[in-house]
Amino acid sequence: MSPKAAKIDKEPPEGSDNLPEYLSLTFPTGIQEAMMAQQNTDLGPPLGFLAVEVDIHRPPGDPFNQDTWPFPLIREKVTGTSETQIVTNGDYEDAFIDRFVQATIRLAERGAVGAITSCGFLAAAQTRYSDFQSQFVSTAPAEHARLAALSPIPVATSALVQVPSLLAIFPVNRPIGVLTYDSARLGSAHLLQLGIDPNRVRVRGLSDDSHLRDICAGGATYDADRLEKELVAEVKLLKHHHPDISAVVLECTNMPPYADRIQDAIQLPVYDVHTMGLWFYSGLTRRNPSAWKASVTSTI
Repeated sequence: MSPKAAKIDKEPPEGSDNLPEYLSLTFPTGIQEAMMAQQNTDLGPPLGFLAVEVDIHRPPGDPFNQDTWPFPLIREKVTGTSETQIVTNGDYEDAFIDRFVQATIRLAERGAVGAITSCGFLAAAQTRYSDFQSQFVSTAPAEHARLAALSPIPVATSALVQVPSLLAIFPVNRPIGVLTYDSARLGSAHLLQLGIDPNRVRVRGLSDDSHLRDICAGGATYDADRLEKELVAEVKLLKHHHPDISAVVLECTNMPPYADRIQDAIQLPVYDVHTMGLWFYSGLTRRNPSAWKASVTSTI
């Protein structure tokens, strides 16, 4: 029996108000998600999450964590997705893309209305080269169908998909800042895949010996205080070197738990995978507020 169709017989202990913790101790992951979906049917259909093989602590605020979202979340792990395979300035091979496509198919079969991913570098898997991109690269790679074209459900691969809208919203003479996991590997190709003019973006990356990179690539123990201080320091430097930026996008999906501190430090709008996910889901499954319906009824 698939997790989606699993019959749920067990109940949390009487008085238990922590269903996710109870499930994590009692059932395999797929059954946990089925039970949470059953518990949250009033919250709408689930959003899918394409999880990579980077096994780290993911606190609330991280898109992998159900507590991050006001709607149900279901996950599919994509194999062959280590840190070095994902975080690259090279082109993803078709076989790599296909593993994500197959995972989106599984998510769709489980009822997901759309999918997001766990790494902003996957912007390179979103779409394909276009006429716009050919203006900036003299020899564009051969076109490959990407996730947006091959997946059965809509996919938003990266917080960077918000950048084109932000460039339209904020003054044209003010670039968008991007704080990334690794600026040496986040290049113009990632921006061009999304139709972004690299000249209108200012990128700053974490250092090679940063705590976050040591967590993801080196297996270091997660230290929230240290990570917060590191991210705040880096975003301050981003603003110091580029005082004309109008907003900041956090490329890395491990950064949103500290977005409020980051905003406090630079006093600018801050966007990330969380702001993207909320916007993305709100259009996938419209549920008008009850106050709207009451207002319409009262005027008839």
